[in-house]
Amino acid sequence: MDEQLLKEINPVFLTARSSVYRYASFGNETAKQIVAFLEKDRPKERFMQVPERITDPVRKIFVSVLEARYGTMERILDDEAPALLLDIPCGYTMRPIEYARRGIRYVGADLPATIADMGEAVDALLSEDEKRFVTMTSADATNPNSVKAALKGISGSVCITTEGLLSYFTDSEMEAMFETVRSVLSERGGCWITPDREIGDYIRITAGIVANGDKEIMERFIQQRKEISKRSKSNVNTNTFMTLPLEESIKWAEQRGFKVERLNMGKYLPDLTSLSDLREGLMDELREACMELCVWRLTLTDREKKKSRSSEFSINAHNAAGVLTVSISGRLDTLTAPRLVTVFEEESAKMEVQRVCIDLADLDYISSAGLRSLLIIRKRLGSKERLSVINISQSVMEIFETTGFAELLL
Repeated sequence: MDEQLLKEINPVFLTARSSVYRYASFGNETAKQIVAFLEKDRPKERFMQVPERITDPVRKIFVSVLEARYGTMERILDDEAPALLLDIPCGYTMRPIEYARRGIRYVGADLPATIADMGEAVDALLSEDEKRFVTMTSADATNPNSVKAALKGISGSVCITTEGLLSYFTDSEMEAMFETVRSVLSERGGCWITPDREIGDYIRITAGIVANGDKEIMERFIQQRKEISKRSKSNVNTNTFMTLPLEESIKWAEQRGFKVERLNMGKYLPDLTSLSDLREGLMDELREACMELCVWRLTLTDREKKKSRSSEFSINAHNAAGVLTVSISGRLDTLTAPRLVTVFEEESAKMEVQRVCIDLADLDYISSAGLRSLLIIRKRLGSKERLSVINISQSVMEIFETTGFAELLL
């Protein structure tokens, strides 16, 4: 699949690549093995390099989030002792290697390009016996059927993990994510563990402790946070679930059929290599401050099965007299959005396209990736007037309006 297209449709796609390099710099031996494999016989520019040592305290704050989140989750998962772990999105992580070596069934789900890279790493680093514990597959967290397909042929209750995902969702995507988890857990039982709702406060708390009263550090931290959000081209932490007061977020989850158990982050937070050389006693301060933060463990309040919509994705194109008509059914999401842009490019190569009409009469759902694919087509046409999006259902129109894409595309 075209990597540049994936980057356009999913702006945060490439940021995951730096994670495994950072883990390697923390001294994780499995991460070092993965990095060595990823760089073997490949162009260095494909993977984001990171310096081995960071001295700037502001950068240390942001880097520590990755180490704190992963280390805390690993300690919690050790207590949970899952027989089957579903990691969404898995990203570039050590888990498939480490879990397989411990004999724990692991399913990693992510974008196709990530799965291709990590699937190759798994094949290279694990023995044939260890490989049977790992499944790496493409799936969209907002699509229940794609996630359940990732678990096909694997029995038992499941522990679902999501790290660094929920803050990027729109309201409609968050609703779809909760529907996905509910659909999986209603069939299998198990739990969902995520640090995402409260990890943003970790950044704030860590910044205060690292700055230790230094106004210049705090000012640079605030500015850097703004720049990171701008570079990612995403509105981070803007959905209702992430921005409500904590008690209201808990109620939001409960209203969707979940029981929320909060696991104390300070209790599980390991010593952090990223902050180890700042000052003596800092980790004790950080653990004490993080006693107010928690990782969420969600379970269903009931296991009544709710049938999700199961329309298969399909796309049909007809190019006549310079007008390209494209009809889409099913879901236009992370997995299917690139196909829409590819069809547009293929048809444009065959015959000059003056106008594009996209018919959404049979579309069940559109994610932010789907919306961006429409915007990409509009930009390549060079004019809003040359793109028509018709027959939009009320539910899909609500997504257009709440995300602001209605003004851009309609």
